Amino acid sequence: MKESEKITDQDIEKAKVTLKPIFGIRPRIYIPILFAVLIFIILFFLLVNPGLVNPGAKISFKGNPDVAALYAENTYIGNTSDGIRLRPGSYQIEIRKRGFEPKTIAVKVPNRIFATLILPPRVTIQYELKSESLESILIPSFKEFASWSLSGRPSAIYQLPMVLSEASKDLAAFPVADTVPIAEPLLAAGLSIAQNTSSIRDLIYASFSLGAPGASPLGFISMARSAIALLANSKSYVGAFSEIAPERTDDAIRNALSALEKETSLFETSLYNPVGVQIIGSHSFIIFNEGYLKGLTSTPGGTGIPYIALVPKFGLASTEVTQRQYARFLKENPEWAPENRATLIEKGLVDNYYLADIDISSPSDKPITGVSWYAANAYCEWLCGYAPGGYEVRLPTEAMWEMAASQAYRNIKNLGVFNNRSSNGPLSVASYGRDASGFSDLFGNVWEWTSDSFRPYVWITEDSPAFKMLANAGNSKTVKGGSWANSADQISIESRGPMPADHSSEFLGFRPALIRK
Repeated sequence: MKESEKITDQDIEKAKVTLKPIFGIRPRIYIPILFAVLIFIILFFLLVNPGLVNPGAKISFKGNPDVAALYAENTYIGNTSDGIRLRPGSYQIEIRKRGFEPKTIAVKVPNRIFATLILPPRVTIQYELKSESLESILIPSFKEFASWSLSGRPSAIYQLPMVLSEASKDLAAFPVADTVPIAEPLLAAGLSIAQNTSSIRDLIYASFSLGAPGASPLGFISMARSAIALLANSKSYVGAFSEIAPERTDDAIRNALSALEKETSLFETSLYNPVGVQIIGSHSFIIFNEGYLKGLTSTPGGTGIPYIALVPKFGLASTEVTQRQYARFLKENPEWAPENRATLIEKGLVDNYYLADIDISSPSDKPITGVSWYAANAYCEWLCGYAPGGYEVRLPTEAMWEMAASQAYRNIKNLGVFNNRSSNGPLSVASYGRDASGFSDLFGNVWEWTSDSFRPYVWITEDSPAFKMLANAGNSKTVKGGSWANSADQISIESRGPMPADHSSEFLGFRPALIRK
């Protein structure tokens, strides 16, 4: 560096910055004050302002069941798993969960302002809900499981909730003696409904949680054996497996499926003959003795599956319920009149199409249509008042319907009202005669409600009251027989379909069954 470029003390003195007084206040006084104010502002925004802008506290919940809904003044405000944030004050928080008695807890939220950003105020609430009954938790959950399972396959953006898994956690509070016996019926009922691998995972988790509490090795082995027995007790299981998990279908499964299809192609429905007739009101019930139905059902994918069902002694109405007969029911039960449709919809018993196309003031002998499953059951309950002692009237099971239809099945085209005979609605009952048993319109005219909930794999069963309770808990009910909108070639005795219980349609009616109590 050149001598002329060196910085001297004189240069430094010239470059010195000298702060001037402000309002006569010297820098050595106001600079510390400014720093103090700045520190105060920073501390204010760190320690005080968050509490002023967002006062209140985070409310956490610990208890059983671990996930429940939270309500304040009957308005949903969150759930116990995520917790909630409340402003300062006093609250009455109601904790609700299906299958449990609700509980109201008084919560006082402090009005702390200082240091809420660093140490957020929290309030922890302990709770314990009292369960109503095992059924009050399991049945609604299974009904929801069935609805999701029948809704289609999940995808990357469409996932199914694990409703049974959540229910099994809630059921953990019950004694083992109550939960273990329900595990196998739950597994069987679920396997007969599940149509995708997500539902299967949900079902297996729930069943094994109940059947093997505490991850008991013996419990797991027992449940695994039950699952294998339910599916592998016949080669019919391949019909379910190939549809539930097609990506895992190997050559062995395909060969078994081919053998099953060959066997069912030669299947002949047995004939069942009636043993008498019982008259109740304006209905003639054709009676069949108790016996085993050797039937053929169909999976959603169209695979025929032979099955055997024990059918008790029963009678089935010779015709579908007519408009004229239903009008008499409405006269004695005005709560089911079309004028009360809005109320019935609100109760979940019908939809907007209930009796929509029927002039009930001038009824005919055409089958009544536009009636939901609930409305059909209400009619049967009304008809019970005319039944002889020891008998009741209700919708037939699917097996009863098939046993009664075994004669008509031989002559579907000639006896049924299909789209080649009607293009704008059903015809009067018995327009095309009766079959050898005395029935009319078991095929065609209108689809008919049965009492059974729809299960795609109906041959998967378990002999217990718990299974029957679960199997019929689903909201989708089975319909049989086809309608005037179908062609005869589309309908057979194994044809079946699911319909929501509140569904009302111009294609759908019913006929009652007489059954010993």
